[in-house]
Amino acid sequence: MLILTGPTAAGKNTVAALLAAQRERCAIVDFDLVRKMFVQPHQPPWAGEEGRAQQMLGVHQVCSLAASFSEAGWEVIILDVLSNETAELYHRLLQHFSPKIAQLLPTYSELGKRFHERGHVLAEDELKMVYEQQSKYTKYDLRIDNTSLEPQEVVTQLTSLLGG
Repeated sequence: MLILTGPTAAGKNTVAALLAAQRERCAIVDFDLVRKMFVQPHQPPWAGEEGRAQQMLGVHQVCSLAASFSEAGWEVIILDVLSNETAELYHRLLQHFSPKIAQLLPTYSELGKRFHERGHVLAEDELKMVYEQQSKYTKYDLRIDNTSLEPQEVVTQLTSLLGG
């Protein structure tokens, strides 16, 4: 089981899709899709107690999906922007599956370029805040600076982390 983290526009979805396509049986569980289920109120993790509660509940839901896929014989790639707190929760809830965490962290300049190309999902100040948090994040097994790497080069590094 692999958890891919990194700020918005770091390349998590692109890399996960490529990696999953190269595995025999692989599912991608994207925290963002679970977050979209929170309709009213819908709060980002940094928006007080409600935002934090939604984030924690979302992690529980992602872990439930990931465990279900894994128990059915699927490899699982989880996509989320982790904090040290959520990383510990993932490890606790998924300890039976020994998840590995890989962080994609291009430079802020490159991230900004990608962010503007894909369309805004965060305000500029939120992107900067998330990037700074990810720069300080330490609970990964592998950190990849993918500023100048092609997605397939990142997949190669992740494949070695997964052992195959």
